[in-house]
Amino acid sequence: MTRKGYYGEISIGTPAQKFNVIFDTGSSDVWVVSNKCQSDICDSHRKFDHHQSNSYNSEKDEDDDEDTLSVDYGTGSVQGHLGKDKVSLADGQIVIQEQVIADAYTLSRDFIGSPFHGIFGLGLAGLSSSQHDPPFLSMIEQNLVEQPVFSIYSQHNAGEIDFGGIDKDRFEGEISYVDNIDSSYWMMAIDSMEFEDQSFQDRKAIIDSGSTLIIMNKNDASLYHQSIPGAMSNGDGTWSFPCKNVNTLGPLTIKSGDTTLTIPADKLFLTPMSATSKNCLSGISDQEMETENSWILGDVFLKNFYTVCDTMKEE
Repeated sequence: MTRKGYYGEISIGTPAQKFNVIFDTGSSDVWVVSNKCQSDICDSHRKFDHHQSNSYNSEKDEDDDEDTLSVDYGTGSVQGHLGKDKVSLADGQIVIQEQVIADAYTLSRDFIGSPFHGIFGLGLAGLSSSQHDPPFLSMIEQNLVEQPVFSIYSQHNAGEIDFGGIDKDRFEGEISYVDNIDSSYWMMAIDSMEFEDQSFQDRKAIIDSGSTLIIMNKNDASLYHQSIPGAMSNGDGTWSFPCKNVNTLGPLTIKSGDTTLTIPADKLFLTPMSATSKNCLSGISDQEMETENSWILGDVFLKNFYTVCDTMKEE
């Protein structure tokens, strides 16, 4: 699936060129649409012109040719030229020097009409397609954040990311930490997930702010929806079910170590399929996964919890 989720503004270059980007924990590269992209896919996007930035430097490979980036987001992909430039965010409170970025000259049609102009990857170094430091690692190395953490608060059509700290006004109680078990993704081990009469054991889950839904492999998603009366596959990886049946369902419970996370049933679906439809879009979808026991926890999960990604607590 292409990256979808909450986006915000960053600036690149000198003088600053502004772009709306997805802040995506499921990838580790920074790219924006290039002015060299002339296809209709790029027509509705702001475009970066590196020739207009006096702080831009091209990345060169050993043969003195421009280095390139190619990123595959499942059904979406981009290709671009790599360079280094100044990247500003948080209204200029954070300014990353010489961050490796790509200006994307080719985008797949999955990005046509999207309201954002690029992606700001917040994944770990092992996920970087450019083989360069992801931007949050650059922030840490350049001493731009007080702590090596960032925290995500998302609600319906709103949210914020705290770089370098934790906003205690955004949650109640204490934060429960689970181990990160991967060098590329923010990934946790799930001992069990319970929903109605279904029980799933020993899964791995990627925290992905760039995805809207909770994504399971096809078999798990099918078993999950068997517990919902009237649920049906929409044929594109998504599922729907009669909205009235939400009231008959119990919560989804996820257990990881000593931590138990509970999502009530009324948070596990999206709005009705259309203005006149009595069916709602399920918050759980399916797709082919690289490993069969892996899931992706997108915004349907994140909007229920204040989520802290702490580089000091990586395994």
